[in-house]
Amino acid sequence: METPLLALERNGMIPLGAAYTINTYSYTSQYSALACIRHLSDMGFTSFEMMLIPGHFWPSLATAAERKQIATLLAERGLQLETLNQPNLDINLAALSPECRDYSCAVVSSAMELAAEWNARAVVVNPGKTNPVFPAGAQVLADRFRSSLDILVPRAAELGVRLIVKNHPLSWLYKGADLLAFFDEYGWANIGLAYDVANAAYGRESVLHTLPSIAEHLSAVYVADTPLEEFRHDEVGAGVVQFTPISAALATIGYKGPTIIEVVSPDPDRAISQSVSELERLGWPSPA
Repeated sequence: METPLLALERNGMIPLGAAYTINTYSYTSQYSALACIRHLSDMGFTSFEMMLIPGHFWPSLATAAERKQIATLLAERGLQLETLNQPNLDINLAALSPECRDYSCAVVSSAMELAAEWNARAVVVNPGKTNPVFPAGAQVLADRFRSSLDILVPRAAELGVRLIVKNHPLSWLYKGADLLAFFDEYGWANIGLAYDVANAAYGRESVLHTLPSIAEHLSAVYVADTPLEEFRHDEVGAGVVQFTPISAALATIGYKGPTIIEVVSPDPDRAISQSVSELERLGWPSPA
């Protein structure tokens, strides 16, 4: 039986053998995580970033049987959960209140435990948020983020998973140079960087300038497109992100890690298919 992805390949919409990691965000209101992975696998994809969201999958609400069903599906179909991610606005690892940091660390820790259970390679976080009207001082935020990392990094080591810190324009610390400086001081044990080109574009950061500086620690690249006047994650080619020079820059630094397609769309099958086709047309670097 021809899968949907093969049908698209036959019609010239998706090149044969495209290898990308698919973020499940757009499917969270339509599918359970189990149904979503099955659906994307039927389309031909084999690597995923699962969003942990109630209704899709949330560790404290899931039964042991539900957790095992996903593990079984991954094993039976030879699929890989590359990363687990959580809603950015629900957690804050740089929160001023200790209770909020404790909660945020508990959420991330539960995600890391799940990652270890499902053989996912990493859990994605960002450095946290502050009030944009009256922000806390950078040193205060750094100290609070560091206190959260002091809890999470040893736990990650115990579980055999990594923390991947992602740039996000709503975070107090998101530019590549600033993330690099922070972790050069804090340390890189069990830490990697993820770089989101749509987030960078909306945050007015030069992707081409940043990529060479963070190449040594670059663990994942996120792709989507966005206009400058509105923060979006549209399909590749729908916004201002310059994918051709970014593709060349990734080739120059020898990047062979995962490319995570994090497109948010009411029609995610079409948007992801179009994004894959466009990236393949550009000769986007493939994972090693």
